[in-house]
Amino acid sequence: LGGSGRAKSVWNEMRQGIEPLSLESSISFRTREALEIMQKKKFVPATTEKASVAKDGTTKLLVRLDDGLGVETVLIPHASLPRTTLCVSTQVGCDRGCNFCATGTLGLTRNLTASEIAAQFFLALEYLRKENVPQNSKKPLSNVVMMGMGDAGINCINAAQAAAILTDQERFGLAKSKCTISTVGPSPEAFMALAVAPCMLAWSLHSPNDELRRLLVPTHTIYSTVQLRQALIDALLTRPAARSRTLMVAATLIAGINDSDDDARHLAHFVGPLVDACVKLNVDLIPVNPVAHAPHFHRPSTQRLRAFAHVVKLHEPRVHVALRVTRGDDENAACGQLLVADSHSRLHRQNLRRLSSSHALPGTGEVITRTTSTS
Repeated sequence: LGGSGRAKSVWNEMRQGIEPLSLESSISFRTREALEIMQKKKFVPATTEKASVAKDGTTKLLVRLDDGLGVETVLIPHASLPRTTLCVSTQVGCDRGCNFCATGTLGLTRNLTASEIAAQFFLALEYLRKENVPQNSKKPLSNVVMMGMGDAGINCINAAQAAAILTDQERFGLAKSKCTISTVGPSPEAFMALAVAPCMLAWSLHSPNDELRRLLVPTHTIYSTVQLRQALIDALLTRPAARSRTLMVAATLIAGINDSDDDARHLAHFVGPLVDACVKLNVDLIPVNPVAHAPHFHRPSTQRLRAFAHVVKLHEPRVHVALRVTRGDDENAACGQLLVADSHSRLHRQNLRRLSSSHALPGTGEVITRTTSTS
């Protein structure tokens, strides 16, 4: 752009949620001219097409990419603390096929670029500014999690580059501890590739039992959970900063499927070796959210969720256990509910037919239906 000062002025606009090439921008004529010489009509490769606001204030943005495809990103205000978490997508669709997730019915259209992932952060800032949403913090968005549509483990390079954009103090300026990349862990190589990202990591495990995990995540076929665990440990140990070895392990809990005390004990014992390699390990327990293609999946009761958390903590006291509070489900903005079917409806219908005939859906066969133990 002809000087670092010009670049800084562009990113100053971006941090305020102002498109640098818009009429609202205060960048200099020379800076604007330099951008236009680069044949840029706009700096951000996406726009917000629609916003849906849930009763609890959770806001889902339909983001339209420059090629016409769409993804969703979600602003999640904390119920009591002055902070907002942004959940961003890393792919258009997803090919992991998790049976409890609406995005999995879409199949995968393509990966998002690093700029498209980071653009969702800008669009959230822009939405907050334009809608005059009151903020109680110096930073309108305090945390970013790559837990929206898609799996970052299939898009490692772009996800890691996006994390670098988000945490670069000359660009969006998030703390590295406030940015998290999540993946189901498709391979040992994916964990190692994500280990270089300047952020925290999260593993969407759901169950350490290979047979059960394969039913919940049908693409879990090549590597066992034990193999993936060791790969994750190896990846974490390549990180020089101790704080960067903080890890989250997530489990979506489904009544009668993976929410028994035996499941909790198994999970606690499984994460033990991960705790040895971590500075801190958070176990995130997520009550399943309703999705149209899996009407027989139900949330465990609050009592069962608390009992599960208690058993995990009892058998592995070194972990921090959190029960995820469901947010935004009345607008299909909660975990597992993101779905943009307009751009790839044929593949969406094919996957729905596959899922509707699959023995992996509870209530349609005996394979996944388990008798739980609360002893």
